[in-house]
Amino acid sequence: MNAPAEPEARDAGDGILAGIKVVEFAQNAAIPHCGRLLAGMGAEVVKVEPPGGDAMRSLASLAPMEAKAYALINPGKRAIVLDLQHPDSAAVADRLFAWADVALVAFKPGDLKRYGIDFEHAAAVNPRLVYLAHTAFGPEGSDAHLGGYDVLVQARSGAGFIMNRAEHGVPSATRPAVNDFGTGMVSALGVVAALRHRDLTGKGQRVDSSLLGTAMSLATPMIGDFESDAEVLAELKQDLAAARAAGVDFVDQRRIYEDRIIPGAGTFRIYFRTYMTADGMITVAGLSPALRDKFHEVTGLPRVDLRRPDTDEFTDLVDAAETLFRTRTTAEWLAALRDAEFPCGPYHMPYEALEDEQVRANDYAVDIEHPAFGRYTTSGMPLRFSEAASPTLGASPQYGEHTREVLAEIGIDQSEIDRMVTESVVADEPPPSG
Repeated sequence: MNAPAEPEARDAGDGILAGIKVVEFAQNAAIPHCGRLLAGMGAEVVKVEPPGGDAMRSLASLAPMEAKAYALINPGKRAIVLDLQHPDSAAVADRLFAWADVALVAFKPGDLKRYGIDFEHAAAVNPRLVYLAHTAFGPEGSDAHLGGYDVLVQARSGAGFIMNRAEHGVPSATRPAVNDFGTGMVSALGVVAALRHRDLTGKGQRVDSSLLGTAMSLATPMIGDFESDAEVLAELKQDLAAARAAGVDFVDQRRIYEDRIIPGAGTFRIYFRTYMTADGMITVAGLSPALRDKFHEVTGLPRVDLRRPDTDEFTDLVDAAETLFRTRTTAEWLAALRDAEFPCGPYHMPYEALEDEQVRANDYAVDIEHPAFGRYTTSGMPLRFSEAASPTLGASPQYGEHTREVLAEIGIDQSEIDRMVTESVVADEPPPSG
């Protein structure tokens, strides 16, 4: 086989993925976030929406077919509307696969062949295609065919037990949907790795990501199983079973678990947590012995045995720390702790985070102008490159905004586009209201 051609040199002002074309067959959050990240690195992303639009268009509507959730998740893309259930849609999907370097596909496995967008078909159309296949629970196993959402894998992975808040004695799902957006990042990593492989071999391939896989990865330090803990775990299982049978609520069940299993549980309840202050909240983060020494120097609090968080002495220290932090303002505590070089920071409300000087200095929050509802602020790129620009993301696309433009670009003539619009194979504007 001939060696792959050397890639063309790119101008430093281009994004690092400039020239890469991406077609996105996905709704909601996880894979659209992947598309967002690829667009933020310079890729050209075309989002394919069903008639009626991505489900996110219906949440917290700002204008007809425009909503906050959609605008926040989908900046920097173009969008077309294609009815995959229409028999004439196959020709459009095939042209998109032929045009693209990357396909992002998030459908239940059973729907892929029915719509003609499965990997085998797409790879036959374009053998160099990198095809990201996303499922809720992974491509193998008895539940591979099921659809799912972040809340389901929070529960199934065990991660929810650690991070969920409680409401009425039961877990309340963590927001933001960390597994959705984590999967977007993991999927983007898989895509760029597969593009690197294609650069070396000339071959495309399928890349699989899932919400459950992401959840298990994010929970890595919390869900290990050590043979040396077998006796403790057996006792814990009995105690938790008894607690559940007695109707003990979720928060107390988690405390039983953390006190027995989580390494350094005592540390997290004193040195690595959030405290109320006289005018707000402050978060402290000291895990090492040297940092714990600094905490005591600043606060003057006594030391206790961190291995025994179930003792009265330990409980008294927690109470004393909480009482002490309420005696001074957040700014005063930040000054005192930072002067001692103890890691700490403010605990922001979401709107405060968007105004934070450090966030703005790094473009982690950016302002965008939308033609339908004006300015909005959203998260920026979480990474940057020294030798390539991070393109400025444009507004999220309006419903059907780029249908005609993209179809012409992939080689469909104007009369055929007109016919497809008339016969509702595609759409180029929102449906009539009412």
